[in-house]
Amino acid sequence: MSASRVHSDSIMATIRQVMDDHRSFLILGHNDLDGDCLGCQLALHHHLTARGKDVTVVSDGPTLDNYDFLPGFGFVLRKAPPDLAAEATIVVDCAVADRLIKDLPLQGLTINIDHHIGNTDWADVNWVEPHAAAVGEMIFTLLDGDRAPLAPEIAACLYIAIMTDTGSFRYTYTSARTFEIAAQLVRAGAHPFELANRFYNNVHPETACMAGEVLSNLHFELGGALVWGELKREVYERLGGLARQPEQLASQMRAIKGVEVAVLFHEYNGSGRASFRSRGHVSVGEIAAEVGGGGHFSAAGCRFTGTYEPNRDEILSVARRHILEALAKRPSAI
Repeated sequence: MSASRVHSDSIMATIRQVMDDHRSFLILGHNDLDGDCLGCQLALHHHLTARGKDVTVVSDGPTLDNYDFLPGFGFVLRKAPPDLAAEATIVVDCAVADRLIKDLPLQGLTINIDHHIGNTDWADVNWVEPHAAAVGEMIFTLLDGDRAPLAPEIAACLYIAIMTDTGSFRYTYTSARTFEIAAQLVRAGAHPFELANRFYNNVHPETACMAGEVLSNLHFELGGALVWGELKREVYERLGGLARQPEQLASQMRAIKGVEVAVLFHEYNGSGRASFRSRGHVSVGEIAAEVGGGGHFSAAGCRFTGTYEPNRDEILSVARRHILEALAKRPSAI
């Protein structure tokens, strides 16, 4: 058994002991939540409440309601009660503390469970597994899913966590372990067709129109190795706001033949963000880190404030340089 695995077992034992010894918990994730984040939050909610614990789940973001089919969604609060006094806070899928919901103080002992390589170990207890395909894999192991079937509602939440963060089992860190866990979740009561149908085939018309705006105005550079698009503030205002943003659009852009890196820009009022996706030969995590963000080798992002166009152009300049440096080792790629 590797030293890192022994270390992980030790941290898991500590987290399990905290869950045994404490009575009340606050469960958080990063802002602008995704399926991995919310799925893990709800899985922990179901596990702890079944053991008689007092659990508060707080999560927010423009796409929150897209996950209203998850078991336990009704327990999710957008804001913490003002009188909340939890004995411990468990945070999932959050590499840095400033990605938490703004102005939400952590409660009691803090536990950080994450799979981002750039995690800053910001909590009292930090469990970071950069090679996990999703935090959902980690929560499955934490809840001892290998030994006994998990409750069906936990299985459904963790299946969505893993399915969404692996792009339906297509991304870099998808492994044999990923499929083993998915199989066990299906045996425990997760229904792949139903869950995939609720997630992928429930797109709002405005969301489809937003995607159309981007896909009909793509910019190809470096012989097609770089593609970028943008959702400008005017498009958001015309088509329903942030709640209608397409969640998988950057990945769709990466799927275009010949593309090595896709960048999708979002313009807000006085700020913006960029989502990066790589086919696997260029580390977009390194691109994002250079411009103040972070993430994985093949999927990353960053935020920025100030005038939109100068920020966009600076990020594109950094992206071009990284792509050219990486592809210089593969000249036939361009």
